[in-house]
Amino acid sequence: MSKGTQLWPGDKMRSFFSAHIRRETSLDNAAAERLAAALTKAVNRMLVWDMPVDEQLAASAKAPEAVPEATKRHARAENFNPYLFSAIVVLAKQGRDGLIKRLQEIKSAENLRAFAEAQHVPVDAKLRRLDDIRKAIVTAAEQRLADRKAAAS
Repeated sequence: MSKGTQLWPGDKMRSFFSAHIRRETSLDNAAAERLAAALTKAVNRMLVWDMPVDEQLAASAKAPEAVPEATKRHARAENFNPYLFSAIVVLAKQGRDGLIKRLQEIKSAENLRAFAEAQHVPVDAKLRRLDDIRKAIVTAAEQRLADRKAAAS
């Protein structure tokens, strides 16, 4: 069995769904795009072995002005990758300041909460300010790292 390709929410995953929908159904382009976008939003990540080619996307790649607005990548939470880096690894290698610096790259509270959930570091739902959420993530990551070290000794 060959090694699969892991897809995260974004252009590649939407293209994967879109190609399958266009090939297997008789939906019009708008309906196919809406369904592909809904599936991309509903799926966190997936492993695929066969990456189909979406003929319409391939044709639109040749003509960049033909790319519809819905297919452009945007920086909303559904396109955020919460596994971009490991909070525990950054904390262990670069310390508290290094983790805070990396967390500064995440600009929305929704994305910070998604990051915390994916990294298994609890954050109080009452926190609203970005800096407070970042500090809570760092504190929880420090506690998780301390727990790991204690279990290893």
